[in-house]
Amino acid sequence: MDFQKCIQDGYSFESPSFTLGTAMRNKAPIQGAKVRIPFSTLNRHGLIAGATGTGKTKTLQIITEQLSSKGVGVLLMDFKGDLSGLAVPGVTNKHVVYRHQMMEEPWQ
Repeated sequence: MDFQKCIQDGYSFESPSFTLGTAMRNKAPIQGAKVRIPFSTLNRHGLIAGATGTGKTKTLQIITEQLSSKGVGVLLMDFKGDLSGLAVPGVTNKHVVYRHQMMEEPWQ
């Protein structure tokens, strides 16, 4: 099975969901291979783990923004201060524009 179709089939849901990002292969985002998370699964335990620079903080930011936009209260405990910029509007750059174009998601 082709990689893009495998991702599409595995991350397509009929229930309400949000786009977490897009799948990557050989360090490049794959257009049309969106990784989606159903809201109904977020009432469970989860773990976001990875080496420095792999996107753990960004993942938390995306999940928090998506839950907040649906009126779900979110409590984050941030001992290092990595999430302190969450309340500040983001700024754009070429990388952000490129990634959002590949995800086919508007950046705002």
